[in-house]
Amino acid sequence: MYKKFLAGALTAIMAFSLVACGSSDDKDKKSEQETVTTAEGATTGKYKASGDEMEVEYGVVKLADVKDVVVYEDDIKVTEESYKSQTDSILSQYTTQKTVKKGKVKKDSSVVVDYSGQIEVDGKKVTFDKGTAQDQTINVGTDTSNYIDGFVSCLVGRKVGDKFTKKLKFPEDYANTTKIDDKDVKLAGKDVWFTFTIKSLQKSQTPKLDDNFVKEHFGAYGVKTVDEFHDYAFKQMRISNVINGSWADYVASCEAVSYSSDVKKEQIEKYNENYEQQLSSSYGATLDQYLEACSMSKEQWDEQVESSVLSDMKTRMVVEALAERAGIEMNDKVYKAEAATMAEAMTSTVEDLEKNYGKEEVEYAILYQKVQEYFADNVTVKKGSQLTTEAPTETTSKAAAETTTKADK
Repeated sequence: MYKKFLAGALTAIMAFSLVACGSSDDKDKKSEQETVTTAEGATTGKYKASGDEMEVEYGVVKLADVKDVVVYEDDIKVTEESYKSQTDSILSQYTTQKTVKKGKVKKDSSVVVDYSGQIEVDGKKVTFDKGTAQDQTINVGTDTSNYIDGFVSCLVGRKVGDKFTKKLKFPEDYANTTKIDDKDVKLAGKDVWFTFTIKSLQKSQTPKLDDNFVKEHFGAYGVKTVDEFHDYAFKQMRISNVINGSWADYVASCEAVSYSSDVKKEQIEKYNENYEQQLSSSYGATLDQYLEACSMSKEQWDEQVESSVLSDMKTRMVVEALAERAGIEMNDKVYKAEAATMAEAMTSTVEDLEKNYGKEEVEYAILYQKVQEYFADNVTVKKGSQLTTEAPTETTSKAAAETTTKADK
């Protein structure tokens, strides 16, 4: 998660609306926007929204106190075991395949082969449709179900460069047919001769966690050695643990007093536009066709869209207000530096990020990450874990007493 920490935040932020370009110039219109009060602003969290109401781009919000959020050391602790697991996962993302021209095929090998199949028709062996392939990569350990019995296993023990023919048989329930001399011929139950040429083996190469790897992939964050990566990774994992365990409750506890009606309208239009584009490009379908297939009315769809938009708007209000309260600035200097870091980490450019997502969205992704770092650093941390330190309820105490009584008997 570390290399694309900002990129991940960007993706998560935009997921609800299928990503669309926005304009930072829209912010200049904030003073002209109306606000609309909605029942969606009611708090449902476990903390109390307090303090002054704060007006931000998306509406008016009342924040809960971050220090009221309680997390427990055991729940957010990052262990060496979890660090190693995450590191192994990262390294595996950079696994490459190396072509090897020598060696034997083993039960777990990935092998590149040419093959050609023939069946017997009227006493002659003839090639059939889809029975021939070149440069086919077959994983001997996992691809057996993709071929008829014996096709993959006959490769084991062969050497690179070997050419051989193996007689096999199509299953009795094999459904495919082939066309020979303009006649349909059933393959089920027929003998088949496959001629194979073993061309090469594919060896997986996973990089090691060393200074070179760290510098190449995490240098954008100022991380250049394994020791620095260790500290950086622990910090990011801790932030993630805090956020995963408490951020949603915190946002729910904040009160969305009112929403900007102009922004709400704009976001709903953007949501629908992006969804329709996605349906068209992926499935060649319209929104009306999609709703019909889902047995959903337009009214139900509109309610769903509004709910998603308002949820996103509330999170954005909380992020912007919390940034203001924490003194987190997003001026041109900060934006340029952070956007450049994000672009480098994503092997992209700032220009491409702004083109694909919109400058406003990139700016918000940066702010979102900074706010979550602030949040993780300012919650109240207590010893133990939530399960072991919470006071027992009347129900659990009664159950424990009954269990004790039964045991005594």
